[in-house]
Amino acid sequence: MKKSTKLRLFGGAVLLFNLWLIGRYNIEGVPVLLLTFGFAVGFEYLVVRPII
Repeated sequence: MKKSTKLRLFGGAVLLFNLWLIGRYNIEGVPVLLLTFGFAVGFEYLVVRPII
């Protein structure tokens, strides 16, 4: 597997953990947006894109 694919799988695992945290602690509003879309976009552009 390519390094970018491994990084994306790791990012997906972290995103799943974030979704679990949101459900477990009943988080609402802007923190949910930051934990999901903010993490996904930031991880893609700051970590994965420079590797490609």
